[in-house]
Amino acid sequence: MAAFSFLGKQRMNEDNPESPKPWYKHSIHCLDFEGSRRSGIVEFGLVTIVDFDFMAMETRLCRSIAPIPEIETATHQIRDIDVAESDPLSESWELFRDRRLDGPFAAHHAGVENGLIKSVWPFVTRCPNFITGNLDVDWAPWLDTCALYRALFPDLESYNLSRLVDAFGLQERLDDLASRFCPIHRSSFHCAPYDALASGVLLLQLQKYDEISMLTLEQLMSWSQPGNGHGADGNQLELL
Repeated sequence: MAAFSFLGKQRMNEDNPESPKPWYKHSIHCLDFEGSRRSGIVEFGLVTIVDFDFMAMETRLCRSIAPIPEIETATHQIRDIDVAESDPLSESWELFRDRRLDGPFAAHHAGVENGLIKSVWPFVTRCPNFITGNLDVDWAPWLDTCALYRALFPDLESYNLSRLVDAFGLQERLDDLASRFCPIHRSSFHCAPYDALASGVLLLQLQKYDEISMLTLEQLMSWSQPGNGHGADGNQLELL
């Protein structure tokens, strides 16, 4: 795998007590939903990571808002009968509000998760925008692991979640974490807790690159915005 080189001047300086702390010192909440705008969110996985460690997992099935189409069940293996007695996602408002107040959300193809959560709660309580530093009522900005890996590793054949896990040799670690955090029978791709863990594993893989570990949360999130190959200060990434 190619080595990473950061072309810029605004890295976090651990020797300076006034320097912003590196991104991994913040709580980051990796989120995945199963479902669609049609059926609603039928499962979520929400895993908190901080200081290069997995701290907690929240996950459950959610009652659908309409019958789940067979084509969706073929992907996530969740049927109407499985969620009939579950609370809808709307009953978990406090959980998602509190996590977003605590730190940014991360997801693979974050635009999908952002659209789904906004279909339930269009706005959140005023919370930090970790790129601008302002307070606003948006669930965004997200730390998007797909966009981030496209920026850091532009020559990979695929940025599919499972393909990235395989390409970086992370399957064994992911399965070990799944055995600890995921419910029985929800430990494979297209299961919300498993996919949330997979996004987290990809994020923490970046600790292997010293220059990336020295970035601030603002810088890492700026580079993870879809279509952006530059940092918040306009600096570029280069893979050697």
